[in-house]
Amino acid sequence: MNSIKNAKKLRKEELKSISGGIIVNPDLSLCGCSCSGSVTGPSYCVKLIACTQGYNCDQGI
Repeated sequence: MNSIKNAKKLRKEELKSISGGIIVNPDLSLCGCSCSGSVTGPSYCVKLIACTQGYNCDQGI
């Protein structure tokens, strides 16, 4: 636990400037599936949706 020994408690002003972390309300409308079955969109989409494998789009026959 030596790493906690040098820890510093952050003030409110410092906490407000922290960015990143968990997205609370992800926009699922940005997520989709490609014709090959890959998940498209922001990186969180891979964790939230699944696509069927295989070619799913109109092949132009």
